[in-house]
Amino acid sequence: MRNYRIAFFTVDWNYELVESTLHGLKQFVDDHENVRLRVFDCFGKDIGNAKDHSEYAIFDLANLGQFDGALIQGNQIVLKSARETLARRVTEAGIPAVTVDCPIEGCTLVSVDNRQAQYDLAAHVIRAHGAKRLAYLTGILDNGSPEARQRLEGFQDACRDGGIAEADISVFHCTWRTSDGVRVAREWLRSGKPLPDAFICGNDDMAIGVLEALRAAGCRVPEDVIVTGFDNLSSAELSSPRLSTVRRDYALLDYRSMQVLLDKIDGTEQRDFVPFEYEIVCSESCGCRELSRPSYIRNKYFQSTRYMKDFYTLQDQMAEELFEASTLPELMGIVENNHRVFGCDNIYLCVNRYYYDNYDKKQWTKDSETFDSEMVLAACGGGATPNGVYRGECFPTSRLLPDGLMERERFLMFYPLHYNTYSIGYLAVNSISDAAKMNLHKSIFSFLEIAIENVRKKCLLQQLNDELDELYVHDALTGFYNRFGYARFGQQIFDGFMAGDGGARILFVDMDDMKGINDQFGHDAGDDAIQRAARILQQTCGAGDFLMRYGGDEFLVIASRRETDLEHAIQRAASDANAACDTPYQLGLSVGVIDVSDGDERNLDECVQFADALMYKNKKRRKGR
Repeated sequence: MRNYRIAFFTVDWNYELVESTLHGLKQFVDDHENVRLRVFDCFGKDIGNAKDHSEYAIFDLANLGQFDGALIQGNQIVLKSARETLARRVTEAGIPAVTVDCPIEGCTLVSVDNRQAQYDLAAHVIRAHGAKRLAYLTGILDNGSPEARQRLEGFQDACRDGGIAEADISVFHCTWRTSDGVRVAREWLRSGKPLPDAFICGNDDMAIGVLEALRAAGCRVPEDVIVTGFDNLSSAELSSPRLSTVRRDYALLDYRSMQVLLDKIDGTEQRDFVPFEYEIVCSESCGCRELSRPSYIRNKYFQSTRYMKDFYTLQDQMAEELFEASTLPELMGIVENNHRVFGCDNIYLCVNRYYYDNYDKKQWTKDSETFDSEMVLAACGGGATPNGVYRGECFPTSRLLPDGLMERERFLMFYPLHYNTYSIGYLAVNSISDAAKMNLHKSIFSFLEIAIENVRKKCLLQQLNDELDELYVHDALTGFYNRFGYARFGQQIFDGFMAGDGGARILFVDMDDMKGINDQFGHDAGDDAIQRAARILQQTCGAGDFLMRYGGDEFLVIASRRETDLEHAIQRAASDANAACDTPYQLGLSVGVIDVSDGDERNLDECVQFADALMYKNKKRRKGR
């Protein structure tokens, strides 16, 4: 039996339609064991701004050369440029492709007859209910998808055949949104004109907006004005009055589209267009009688409220934990433990490697708005992870997931994660969440993006604070501790030697004739001499010793009492450095040393003063020689 690898592209422009679509595709995969489906979904709009582009970048994630065919929910990809780019990539890959409800060059179109469907509904309003003055709300007419224009033409055909005069027809150019319906209805009411006999809307969302505005103004539907939609969303079914609309089974539509694609891959499907059936729903909002629906509405309400209660309980629990996270790995562990809020069996959170490895945006690549060439499997929640796959694993982005996971999952959906225009990575889930029915999955992703970005900024701030702290306690020229470092760590290291090594050794070191070096050779030579002295001390002292630039040319060393030959080692190192280095001056170091044992009652400051006094005695003796 042949195996099929299929890529599906859609946008959650209308989340309810996409959710129905996904269930049809999931059912097809469940019914066909030889099919593996990868869904590339996002929440892009028709604006085309930088943030929109970050959403549509999920389409670029698919390496089409790795797939046998592509299925495109063309009518949901409302941004024309994104649809055209995807069409070009499909053509370049040379793979069979099918598009749903929107013609794309080179793809077989599976679609209802939008023009005829809108004609049938408008003709019903005109003939059955005697409507003579009509207002029509269009969808987006200029984005390259003919769906909105076909419905407008169907409405216009019905008006012509119904003998409606042009003066009695009003057309409002809209964008499919509920807010469009509210706006058009309010503007009409404010104009003072008599209401039309009917508002015919290009989709249910706009019709719901019209109903909302009319209800707020005290207008009755259908007694004062008829309202119709298109799509038969749940909101149309549950609205009061029940909305008259056009029904098409989106789950079945995409189920059949998958079969058309497989037939096209096999060479048994040659048609450019495959029609799909629709049904006119004549209901209360146009004046038709609606059958009793109390049990249906009650069940819908119960399911929604119960789910939302459980969802917000899980989300609040995750939120509390996420905002306590201080590192990205810690946050990812919280995501894994709370994977149930995503409503799926398994989730895989993949983060761009540059994002995962470096919290500072200034260090990212210039194209950080897109996906990195390598990903990190930052979280893997749900079922047991296959052998050989582990959290933190790095893998090529072209593989989508580590090999063991891709082999295990037959159905996967990929969603982009980004903060403003900066890409974070993507999330892969292996089943359809109930949250998609109410668009709650979008809020989960947004919440997760904010939480990840919050941790990034928190970690970056900690890094900057650590760097400032290092600068605060260290000398800039030598890297040794300064007086602030002495105050913070000197006593601690001294006490450690006293407790662990039975005592400490204090060395006070002063450079000989530093003034002469500065006067004869300049301050750059003086700085070089100080750095050479610091290197000598660093090479001869132990890794756990306390090294401090005590003053301009003075150094303090707190070492273990076991380092018995330290003073002589320093002098030998200085002599070797002078022999090996061609400088116009000789580096000399005077050292004062005292040992401090368990019974010594002197504190650290007193010990340093004693060592300093001994150093000056030795320096005086060296000068005399």
